[in-house]
Amino acid sequence: MSRNADDSGTSREENGRWRLIIQILVDLILLLAVGVPVIVSYNGGISPFQRGFFCDDNSIKYPYVDDTISDAVLMGVGFTLAFVMVIIVEVPRYMSSKLPMAKSRELVICVKSCCVVLLGFAISMGFVQALKYSVGALRPHFLDVCKPDFSSVNCSQGYITQFTCTETKFSASILRRSRTSFPSGHAAFSMYIAVYLSLYFEVRCAFWFSRSLKPLLQASLFLFSVLVSVTRVQDHKHHPHDVIAGSILGIVIGLFVFKTLGEKAARSREINLFVPFLRKQDSVSEPRTPTPLLQHDRTSFLRLESQKSECNGNYSFAKSTPSPLITNEIEGRDGLPV
Repeated sequence: MSRNADDSGTSREENGRWRLIIQILVDLILLLAVGVPVIVSYNGGISPFQRGFFCDDNSIKYPYVDDTISDAVLMGVGFTLAFVMVIIVEVPRYMSSKLPMAKSRELVICVKSCCVVLLGFAISMGFVQALKYSVGALRPHFLDVCKPDFSSVNCSQGYITQFTCTETKFSASILRRSRTSFPSGHAAFSMYIAVYLSLYFEVRCAFWFSRSLKPLLQASLFLFSVLVSVTRVQDHKHHPHDVIAGSILGIVIGLFVFKTLGEKAARSREINLFVPFLRKQDSVSEPRTPTPLLQHDRTSFLRLESQKSECNGNYSFAKSTPSPLITNEIEGRDGLPV
């Protein structure tokens, strides 16, 4: 009997291990399926929609300015902030856990939360790149980067679609990105990080020594996102409506990712990861006496007999006389006749 129980337990462990491996592989494949098109479009593998302009459009006549916060800096700060905060929240919970199963659960939550952050980033950038290259909105510094040949352009026609860029000091990448103003990727990413981490803090973090520290940390995340968005307007990289649209997109994706994936990951059930240092040492234990809740209650037969009498329309308990064996046991235990 014990050997069969051990075999069934081992089988469940093996099934759980394979299920975990399959889930990780499928999630990686999905992450690549979303992330590869984003990387390809970002590196110039796709050309944006060729939108025209009006000669008297002052919103695209601003000079080109270098980024205050570049793409690399924003991603580095955003991911570092996300992963560090997740680790800061989960490591104390892991260290305070006593049982191996509880430690395993905290480790699973930490790993899942980091993976959800990456998946949410891929989803948000997928939406941003799809909108950028399908809309083809011109950035505020478009005319400075392009320098159209106005000698071959008839501005009296109004909307100009046929023109040639003559500027050569800017790279082809900068010229291509001058057509991808809507929406702001910086605003979308920073707001996504702010929303997701704020909700994550609300579920997983509690400071016993201060009630205002958590709201202040959450507010600082939104302040960081707002400052990033402001720099995009100051650097003439985006119009105000681009930044607003990017922020709204980041909020929606942050809420969606957390509610569909992040909240479930933060409340994962206990899972055995089969990590060697988390496994319990095998020990020889003596058979234990069943707890009172698991012992068989012999008096239940009396209640069953009385319930049968009631169901048969007889409410007299005289017909549900217990057997002599049960009566003797109850008398011997209580010292009183039934």
